[in-house]
Amino acid sequence: MGYPLLTNQTPKPDDRHAKDRLLDAAEELFAAKGFGEVSVRELATAAEVNVAAVNYHFHSKENLFQEVIRRRFTVQRDRTLDGLQTLLEQTSGQPRVEQVIRVLVHEYLDGAMSNSFLTMITREMHGGRSGTHLEFFKQMVAPVFQAMSQALMAARPSLTQEDLNWVIASIVGQIHHFILRRIKCDDCDDMPEAREIMHMAFPALALGRDEYIRQTTDHITRFSTAAIDGLYPEEN
Repeated sequence: MGYPLLTNQTPKPDDRHAKDRLLDAAEELFAAKGFGEVSVRELATAAEVNVAAVNYHFHSKENLFQEVIRRRFTVQRDRTLDGLQTLLEQTSGQPRVEQVIRVLVHEYLDGAMSNSFLTMITREMHGGRSGTHLEFFKQMVAPVFQAMSQALMAARPSLTQEDLNWVIASIVGQIHHFILRRIKCDDCDDMPEAREIMHMAFPALALGRDEYIRQTTDHITRFSTAAIDGLYPEEN
């Protein structure tokens, strides 16, 4: 997504570098503090540009935020789409249900939990930022939903589109639940008693990131596959 410049002049090389510095600084600051807590002046200072550069390149802080989302979501989306495409190629277009689910869950969890900006976006989405929802849907959800629907349909041809809507929503709901649970636990670093209670209620929260992703991926895959097999058994 590009934003028009305020003049008809082509940006100089140092202008393009300034834009990249703004994107990098914005990603770091938004991840650390959240959108609402970061000022335009703070962004400009971190990127070593003047305040007018934000308006020159992006027109507003909101547009800068959306551009950082686009940059990060494109990588995450493409990882997931590539994983699903590779699975279809490796299985000659006939994957098993659990294989399709495992690709989606692992790529989603690994991407969202390995990057602090994507973790922050999860917070922002559940905090009601409509702009974040819209951009996330256009850049990430819509193309992945389509690819996931095609892969699941190949794995279980008896699924209708309505069935797929419910199945995918249920899988994504589980993924978001386990991501948010981890975020809330990590936010309790300065509240050891609360953290201990969360660990007691769900011991997997005490695991390292990679092991948490592995066990969560295994659980969602097994749980969802069993549900699909029970509700929509393979036709003989």
